Amino acid sequence: MSIKYYLQPNHITPDPNDQTARVQPNNTLGVDEIVKRIVKRGTTLTETDVRAVLGLAFEEIADAVSEGNNVNLSLVNIRPSIQGIFNDVNDSYDASRHTVRASLSAGLLLGEKMKTASVEKMGSSIVSPDIVDFLDVRTSTHTQASKGGIGIITGSELKFNPANIAEGIFFVNIATNAETKVTEIAQRTEGKLMFMIPSTLVAATYYVEVRKAYTSSNSIRSDAYETNLTVV
Repeated sequence: MSIKYYLQPNHITPDPNDQTARVQPNNTLGVDEIVKRIVKRGTTLTETDVRAVLGLAFEEIADAVSEGNNVNLSLVNIRPSIQGIFNDVNDSYDASRHTVRASLSAGLLLGEKMKTASVEKMGSSIVSPDIVDFLDVRTSTHTQASKGGIGIITGSELKFNPANIAEGIFFVNIATNAETKVTEIAQRTEGKLMFMIPSTLVAATYYVEVRKAYTSSNSIRSDAYETNLTVV
């Protein structure tokens, strides 16, 4: 399969003719789907075996990074980092002002695979939500979400129908795939969503997604912010 994309106006550059590519995902895969793909390769391991090994690997990797180690894998490189401003050389870490988070970059194998990936331009664009940016107002960051704080999503085609339970803003826990829907929204326009980040989120890494229904069949189309968010 190829990476499918279409072009849309680039609102960042001054030239009105400039376009930017937007990828239309073929599907969204979780742990279950990856396990099935592994088993299909012909391994003698069962789905239960593979799921158990992956679960242990995820736990050990998370523990290693949280213990202050860099972890370099063929898929992803992970290192611990500290975010926030220190007042001077005598200042020390303060959990109310600073955040410990994991920084990720593509590993060697993933980087090589992406270099050789095939792409396919779609004949026409599919109208759907497009998230350009996420801002956590409390911390003024684009990579963190503060429980009970204010979040702002900007982009296009963002205004959804709150009466449809399938539409809205969703935080998805990357480790468990558990979804938490935003229930308190202060502003809802095509270009901007302002809302309260759910206080029920557990400390973990999430992606935030906007879902919106189109056509008479209420077909749900969605877009996720390209950067994962750390909830602390």
